[in-house]
Formats: sequence, C-alpha cells, structure tokens
Amino acid sequence: MSLSAIIVMIASIIALWGVASCALIVSIRHEERKLVLLRSQGDFEPFAPRAFRDLERWLVQHPGSEHAPEIREWQQSQRQSLQRNPQRFYDWSHAENNARETS
Repeated sequence: MSLSAIIVMIASIIALWGVASCALIVSIRHEERKLVLLRSQGDFEPFAPRAFRDLERWLVQHPGSEHAPEIREWQQSQRQSLQRNPQRFYDWSHAENNARETS
C-alpha cells in the first residue's frame, strides 16, 4: 500500500473519531440540560418550535384525518407545557417572532 493511501486512511479515521466525539459531547450536554430541567421543574416542552410548526401545518392540511385528534392532543400538551414551565429547553424567541410576523 502506498504512503498516500495510508495517510488518507489515518486522516479519515481521525476525522471520523473527531466528528463522532463532537456529536457525542453535544448530545450528552443536551441530555444533561434536559435532566436539569426535569429535576428543577419536572417537565419541559416535548417539541421544538420547528416540529410544532410542522404539526400545525399538517393539521391545517389534513383536518379530517384519523390522526388529527392525536395531533391536537400533542399540540395541547405542548401549549400546557409552555405555560406551566418558565424555563425552556428549546429557543422559542425566533418562533414567537415568526408567528407575530405571519399573523
């Protein structure tokens, strides 16, 4: 095997481990933050702002679907969680600004 092939393989292995390590660290930090919220207030919002908007769009497009009642329950759960919990896991400032602009 040539020296350049060995160098490329070693660089690929290092890059793979580096990206995997960074992803693991970010994921663990998010889980730690969720755990702090669970311990301090017992709950946090179940959906990110983008996911919540996707649910709303889906419901507008499929109001008579057999899954619509379940989606409405999820939305209600999200709204209750947002009202109940002062600390939030997801950043809702942009979502609230976007909702104001579209209204």
